[in-house]
Amino acid sequence: MATSTAPPNGSRTGKSYMVGLADGRRVYLAGRPVADLAHDPRTEGMAAFLADLLDEHRPDGGLTGEDGHPLAYSLAHSAEEVRERGRAFARIARLSGGLMGRSPDFVATVLTAWAGAADHFGPYADNVRAYWQHARAANLLLTHAISDPPADRHLGPRADGEVQALRAIRTTDDGVVVRGAKMLATLSPFADDLVIYPFRPLDESETDQALCFAVPVATPGLTLYSRPSYASAPAGDGPLAGRFDELDAICHFDDVLVPWDRVFIHGDVARANNLRPGTGMTSYAWHQSAVRAWVKAETVYDLAARCARAAGRDRQPLVRQQLGELAGIVETLRGLVVSAETGTRPDEFGQYVCESVPLAASGMLNARLYPRAVELLQAIASSGLVMHPVTADEDPESAGHTFMQTYFAGAGVDGLAHGRLLRAAADLTMNRFGTRQVLYERLFLGPPEAFQAKFHDLFAAGRSVDSPVLDGLDG
Repeated sequence: MATSTAPPNGSRTGKSYMVGLADGRRVYLAGRPVADLAHDPRTEGMAAFLADLLDEHRPDGGLTGEDGHPLAYSLAHSAEEVRERGRAFARIARLSGGLMGRSPDFVATVLTAWAGAADHFGPYADNVRAYWQHARAANLLLTHAISDPPADRHLGPRADGEVQALRAIRTTDDGVVVRGAKMLATLSPFADDLVIYPFRPLDESETDQALCFAVPVATPGLTLYSRPSYASAPAGDGPLAGRFDELDAICHFDDVLVPWDRVFIHGDVARANNLRPGTGMTSYAWHQSAVRAWVKAETVYDLAARCARAAGRDRQPLVRQQLGELAGIVETLRGLVVSAETGTRPDEFGQYVCESVPLAASGMLNARLYPRAVELLQAIASSGLVMHPVTADEDPESAGHTFMQTYFAGAGVDGLAHGRLLRAAADLTMNRFGTRQVLYERLFLGPPEAFQAKFHDLFAAGRSVDSPVLDGLDG
């Protein structure tokens, strides 16, 4: 069994993280093994960002509490501590422009929720508490894989009863042996540990799939099959994709041994199916994702405003209207975070958490608002998304250097700086990286229509006052 390469007791650095990526993990990128994630041109930008993020966890970085632990791993004992955790989420999101859908603070806060409600895990409660303490001390970069292969989700087992989904096949004195696949493990090639738990409700007959555990990515028998990288060559032609393509992967477990101390649920369908209400984890996770959605909208607005200003379009009435709509998207998502944090209260486990209805509203609305924000950015940047200076034009010896510098010159920027803005806008609107970002936000909480129905139930259940003007009309 592999152990995490992260050092204990808060001594984690970006340098140690980069070295630790050479821990024998089996990562295939577009069908070919990646020899060195830290230095491969397709992955080095994301690895370097994560290393920098770890180095931001210093006393004055806004990401750690008074106890020195990362705030994403911290339970809150007051409303102010919840808001402090929210500020840490915002700080991390701004470092990436909100473009990392699975920045490490997401699963860190899920694990923290589990620790605060560890009794839900019954005989494995102490395992959850101990693993949270370890992950917090080492500042582990965590991600998760929760979806089953498509056939197992929709078609059920084959005629012979065989399934591809991850399941337990036997136990030993050392732990549980698991076999099968999970997806869609965003960030997994770069993570320290992979956290597994069910996404869909399980049938009573599916006890072998009632699993929750954590293992290092470098665990023997675990292989990650990642999609192709969206990073461009040269990296400057895709300035956002080159730094923030977190990759998505299918995780194949080939008789992987999960040690008993890393097992959190085994064979208990009821505990697996009630993991979310039984731990209150959605409020923790939605807080992080709502803050990230707000900051991501800010990034799109800021980029659109800079492109409009550089091109002189910011004085056009239509563009000003479009920027106003973008600003409204930002303020809507920001306001929902403020509302949720204002409604902070103790949960049934004694920890302080945000009000969940505004957080759920943020997730529901962002599935529509982010695609609309990208449409507005596309309209504002216009034809500059198709034709703009590229990295090669920044070389003074290149044929187009002088011409591009002059032709694209704008308000307060030369043509090459304008080109860098347009390349970033093209990253979000024209290529695979940007298309994946839109799809990610559309489906972040599952099928949007299904979540709208769930949101109605959540909203209606929390209402205590009806409109008096309607009294008597329906009865």
